[in-house]
Amino acid sequence: MARNDKQKHYSKKTPLINKTEELMVWLCGKLCSEQVFPKRSRWLFSGKIADLMNDYHTAVHKANEIKVVTQQERDLRHYYQTMAYSNLMALDVKINLAQRALDIEPEKLHHYAALCNDCRTLLMAWMNSDNKRYGPPTRLKDTEGNSR
Repeated sequence: MARNDKQKHYSKKTPLINKTEELMVWLCGKLCSEQVFPKRSRWLFSGKIADLMNDYHTAVHKANEIKVVTQQERDLRHYYQTMAYSNLMALDVKINLAQRALDIEPEKLHHYAALCNDCRTLLMAWMNSDNKRYGPPTRLKDTEGNSR
C-alpha cells in the first residue's frame, strides 16, 4: 500500500523535533537526579518544569502535524509554534529560578542551556521560514474587535 504525501509529512522528524526530544530526555534525567534536584526540595520545581517541557513538546508536534494548505491551517500552525515558543521561554525561566533557589551549580545545567538555545534557534528559523513561505498569519481580533 502506497503512502500518500500527508502520511509522509506526519512521519517526518525535523531537526527541531530531534533536538526537542534530546532536551526532553536530558531534562527528565536531571529532574530525577538527587545530585541536581535534591529530594527534599524537588517538589518545588520539578513538576512545573516537567509540565512545561511536556507542553512545549506537544506544541512542537502539533504544529509539525499541520500541513498548510489554507490560511486557517497557517494560523493554527502559527498558534502552536507560538505556544511552543512561550512554553520554551517559560521553561527557561523556571529552570533558571530553580538553579538560583536550589543553589544548583551552573555546570550541572550547562548542557541544558545549549539544548534550549538550539531549540529556540530552530523554532525561530521554522517560524521565519513559514512566514516567508505562507505569508504572515492572520491577525487575531479580541472581543472588542481590536487587532492583536
